[in-house]
Amino acid sequence: MELKRILAKDLRRATEKAVKLYGDDVLFVSNARVNGQHEVIVAVDVAPELELADAARPAATRTAGDGERFSAALKESFRALEAADDDAQAADEDTYSPAPRLRQKPSAEALIDAHDRSAADHRDYIRGREIVDMVRDELAAIRKEFKLAQRVAAWQAEAPSRSAVRPLVAALAEASIPVSLRTLLVDHVSDMDDLEQAKQALHAHLAKSMGEHWAKLPQRGVHAIAGPAGSGKTLMVARLARAVAERKGAESVAVISWCDQRAGAWSQIQMLCAQAGVDCLRANDAETLTMLLGELGSRTLVLIDTPGVEVLARVEQLRACSADISCHLVLPADASGTTVRRLLIDSSFAWSSLMASRMDEATQPWALIQALCEKPVPLSAASHSPAATDGCQVLTAGELVTLALRGLATEGPEASAAALVADELVDEEPDQSVVTAAHALVARIEKSAHAS
Repeated sequence: MELKRILAKDLRRATEKAVKLYGDDVLFVSNARVNGQHEVIVAVDVAPELELADAARPAATRTAGDGERFSAALKESFRALEAADDDAQAADEDTYSPAPRLRQKPSAEALIDAHDRSAADHRDYIRGREIVDMVRDELAAIRKEFKLAQRVAAWQAEAPSRSAVRPLVAALAEASIPVSLRTLLVDHVSDMDDLEQAKQALHAHLAKSMGEHWAKLPQRGVHAIAGPAGSGKTLMVARLARAVAERKGAESVAVISWCDQRAGAWSQIQMLCAQAGVDCLRANDAETLTMLLGELGSRTLVLIDTPGVEVLARVEQLRACSADISCHLVLPADASGTTVRRLLIDSSFAWSSLMASRMDEATQPWALIQALCEKPVPLSAASHSPAATDGCQVLTAGELVTLALRGLATEGPEASAAALVADELVDEEPDQSVVTAAHALVARIEKSAHAS
């Protein structure tokens, strides 16, 4: 007996190969998996001594039948070898190769990169959809304002304002004030004879309409800071954390970055918290957030920084994690009317307070003022500097009104022209050319005052 080793892709092919090479009576000894292939060990009979002796006989003593048998056996051997080569080639093509399979198997790093790319693509899609919706809403609001301005212009032309307050009326027309609010303001000051008195009356009227609704700055408990992208949420969180850490110690404050997948967002909040000396943690799902809130229960103040996309949906998820979370809205002082209406007026969510950012840059907070006149919301904090170390101040309705009235250009060239026209019109013997030019200026000022 002699042992032979056969390799094939699987046991079936190895068996067929053994039968083809050694006949149906071949004896199978063992089979095993080796390097991705199936190995079969078979036992075959050794050629009898009689045949060996016959093969060793001199050629002269061999008969013709021996030659024919030899030729047939030789051809059969060639056919068997060719069949064996075909099977070996097929087995090589289907052979398991560890290196290629290892390259095909995704590694942990590849899986993480794929997940990050998928999350980034989803975040970009959501942000892009929000931008498109915002642009569409802005265009709809502009069309609505234009139609309303056309209707109001005719009514205002019939009741022109007095010459003393025309600069203020012109400034109100040039400012980006919603038509409905501007109409009420013009009607409120059109009968006044003093410009400064008209400004004071506007300030008192707006402040009274907004009301003095205020809320304390977050000092204890769990507070979430929400708002649209670019509104300054992270800086507001850093300012509030720094203020409490300076009074009660850095170990009493913790900051959680929740579901913010923006590039560089985690690094930014880490750097700001390191400057304030407070702990910073990260949670990407509701389970992790709930666990962190349980571990940080002994802290005096826990601030949660939220993402700038899907603001209302994220806030609802936060409230589902814990009903003790107070949610504050951060808006730029000069936020667009569409953004303010979507997050304040049209939303049924009851915000704990409203925080205003970029107070140092804004000059037209009229959309925010109109929203607060329609739906009073407690005011808490305001930032007047882009630096996180400058801290934040208490926000009041009077401060917003002062900022808005300060942005009105009542001392510009148009105001001087209006004053000149008023002086010339009351002169006893006016020059006709001057009066003609004055009438032209008055017509232009009135036209710009009532334009949309």
